[in-house]
Amino acid sequence: MEILNQLSSQKGEKTEDANKIVAEKCIANPHLLAEIAVGLENKNKKLQSDCIEVFTLVSEKKPEFTIQYAENIVPLLYSKEAKTRWEAVHTLSYIADKIPDTVSQILPVLQSLIEKDHSTIVRDYTIDTIANYAKINDETSEKAYELLKSTLELWGEKHARQVLRGFNHILDNCSYHKAEINLLAQPYLAANKKIVATEARKIIKRTEK
Repeated sequence: MEILNQLSSQKGEKTEDANKIVAEKCIANPHLLAEIAVGLENKNKKLQSDCIEVFTLVSEKKPEFTIQYAENIVPLLYSKEAKTRWEAVHTLSYIADKIPDTVSQILPVLQSLIEKDHSTIVRDYTIDTIANYAKINDETSEKAYELLKSTLELWGEKHARQVLRGFNHILDNCSYHKAEINLLAQPYLAANKKIVATEARKIIKRTEK
């Protein structure tokens, strides 16, 4: 478990630099991820947080390396540490379109995070996870669509960017939702956040073709 000793908390560092170095080592030698996965169950919360951050960093560049550890990551969605929760769901967002069975099983958990989690970052990545899950096929798109619609109703502009991006994946598989998605996007043309308005324009342009 030498690789665990190289993580930020174990080296007494306050930055993420050591974790980034470990992540690069895992990308070069994916077998090291098995040792990092053991750390996900460690009672040391800082070490646990470091380990899941490594998974996020690896998933961003090489999602295929972390797919097999999805089941190890899911329990961290219940962590009391906000950073651990957001790194866990951030990792899942990168691999959601490759683990349909796992995401299907945890949809109620993801819905609960969207509705109740106090962390905006956790909610953002949770919505991204559901949006990417929608990419897979028409069945996953339908399941994701209901959750994305309820998210928009609950949070409005606060998470509209993520929802609207998800709608793009819905349209790839379920074009018959085009008219309703158009209506849902219309109010966000006047969003205070320019990035939300931009996403709304893209969706409306696509749904009016």
